[in-house]
Amino acid sequence: MAGVRQFDEKELISVALDVFWRKGLHDATMQDLAEAAGVQRGSLYNAYGDKEAIFLRAFDAYAERFLESAGNALAEGGAGVRLERFLDMIIVNMTSGSPARGCLTTRTALDAAISSEAVRQRVRGVLERLEQLVGKALRAAAAERLPAADTDRLARVVITFTRGMAVMERVGFDRKQLRESAVTFVDALIRGARLRRAARGPRRAFREAKHRRAARMK
Repeated sequence: MAGVRQFDEKELISVALDVFWRKGLHDATMQDLAEAAGVQRGSLYNAYGDKEAIFLRAFDAYAERFLESAGNALAEGGAGVRLERFLDMIIVNMTSGSPARGCLTTRTALDAAISSEAVRQRVRGVLERLEQLVGKALRAAAAERLPAADTDRLARVVITFTRGMAVMERVGFDRKQLRESAVTFVDALIRGARLRRAARGPRRAFREAKHRRAARMK
């Protein structure tokens, strides 16, 4: 694209990400981006066309780093340990900066001015990939012996909880409070999963006994 070589694109995308994170896609302007990057606004138009094109590049760069960090946090330990590390990574991510910068994904999803299908797909894609990472981590935590169907449902619940944390952070909950909520949530989630697993034992035994009686009566 014409104009890209007038500046270091990698550096510009990094600067643009910071602007979008602080101001949001709707409120950030091409002039904001140009001033932050130290380039002419016309150069940005020539190189990218519009603000959304820059945002999509910045969001993609952010998403890859974020998903890599999530994967690392979920890599080892029992289900509870993996989830606590994962949630702590998210808490640190959204409470960093002065003032705290919040969650870029949730902020973008809640921006009422967004109507672009491309932006919505990017946000949904990140949440779906996070859900897949969490589900994979829960299945890998063999010591917990969680049924496969449970891990898929639990993964979605975990991602839903992270969106709630993002909103709580925006209204003033600090890092310590969010961590307390995360620990309580993981404890309840894992305990509930274990109780459901334990309850399946008697039900399974009842069904098997019923089948045996039916078989004898034939």
